[in-house]
Amino acid sequence: INAIEKMNSDVLKIIFRLPPTSNFQFNAGQYVNLIKGTTNRSYSIASKPNTKNQLEFFIKKYENGLMSKYWFEEAKVNDLLRIEGPLGSFFLRESKYEHIVFLATGTGIAPIKSILESLIEQPSNFSKKEFWVFVGARFKEDLLWNPDVRNDKIKINYIPVLSRQVEDWSGEKGYVQDSVLKQKIDLENTQVYACGSNQMIQSAKKLLFENSLCENNFFSDA
Repeated sequence: INAIEKMNSDVLKIIFRLPPTSNFQFNAGQYVNLIKGTTNRSYSIASKPNTKNQLEFFIKKYENGLMSKYWFEEAKVNDLLRIEGPLGSFFLRESKYEHIVFLATGTGIAPIKSILESLIEQPSNFSKKEFWVFVGARFKEDLLWNPDVRNDKIKINYIPVLSRQVEDWSGEKGYVQDSVLKQKIDLENTQVYACGSNQMIQSAKKLLFENSLCENNFFSDA
């Protein structure tokens, strides 16, 4: 462990440094299993590939969780863990579609952060597309990351959506999937990548399919 940062009361940012001789490669959006003793859990990588031999993770606290107890009560800089991976197929596909929609709740923003940061660095085949990032949270302090929407390489629309914030918030309220429909995006010309709670993913899938999204264009990682 290279660094531990508290992002809010329930989420830590953990940065690992890999051995100097490591040649760990992954596709932006993939995850790994982090192993401590006999316990292992899956976490999406939040950093983009080729980041100085470091890996970044957003780790949520779960009540009575074995790994949560370690992360939030015991973990310290220079602790040694093993990793297994990379794993998963949650990565951006090249396509003809003009709109790319990302949906995230909670720490589900991690793989989307990895994908977008790698795109901004190497926009190439995606420079003509329009990206939409819908991030759902309860309160403002639960928003873990803001993309660099001012870059001139790719067009990114960032729309945070809060479900419980009442005061001091003039932005979108409710659920991310409902906010997608408000933007009048041409869903027949869209790919969707959703990461977060299983409830959000299932609800978004049903709603967007009912509104002309092709079933082959919905990719998810619960």
